[in-house]
Amino acid sequence: MEYLTYGKTGLEISRLCFGAGRLGDTCKTHESGAKLMLKALDEGVTFWDTAEGYGTQPHLGEAIRQINRDEIVIQTKTANKDYESASASIEKALRELKTEYIDVMLLHAISSPDDLATREREGAFNAFREAKAAGKVRIIGCSTHTYTGAVMDAVIDHPEIDVILTTANKEGRMLEGGTLEKHLEYIQRAYDLGKGISIMKVVVAGDIPEADRPEWIEWGFNLETAHAINLGMTENQHITLDVGLARASARRRLVQSKAA
Repeated sequence: MEYLTYGKTGLEISRLCFGAGRLGDTCKTHESGAKLMLKALDEGVTFWDTAEGYGTQPHLGEAIRQINRDEIVIQTKTANKDYESASASIEKALRELKTEYIDVMLLHAISSPDDLATREREGAFNAFREAKAAGKVRIIGCSTHTYTGAVMDAVIDHPEIDVILTTANKEGRMLEGGTLEKHLEYIQRAYDLGKGISIMKVVVAGDIPEADRPEWIEWGFNLETAHAINLGMTENQHITLDVGLARASARRRLVQSKAA
């Protein structure tokens, strides 16, 4: 498994990120979800991504209860925009994840520059800042969901956003507001500024033939400006495939770096 620093955050993550967005589809109990998370950890996947809206924070919490907290990096999100509800979301995440701190807290699904700049989002930012000052949140960031263009400009330029989770896949499918070519330029700019970059929708939320999945995932791992490739894993076979591809990518990158 390949491990690297998540931009300028100082956090060391596995390049393969366990995306827990649909974990609840196949893991109907917190215990079964935790079992899958722990299997991934055994395979070296130390970066886990969830969100309040996914309903899977408790699954991760059950896994975290069984390990040393410093073994993993947790990234979660809230779509709540005002101070009170965002503060409540942070406290809920701490309870459900069974942790005293959240490594990365994201504003979920920024849809426009105006959305980022609203008084409501500023309220959420204030909640994030307060939690960070109290040691409950380590890093602040955002997800841009499927949006690019002006949204990427706005979040890249924001001085307090240190992590960006954004859509990227080999055909630019699901992107709204610009082309894949231009979107990759935005990702490069954010990367060069030291932002932590995670990519999602790498397999178009599963909307590709199963036989094509390795090719699309390999594209993600070949994107040098992505610190983390966020892949939804809901079954053991997904872990086996994704870990195998992550390790193959790590070997290729190591050979390339030695040859350079």
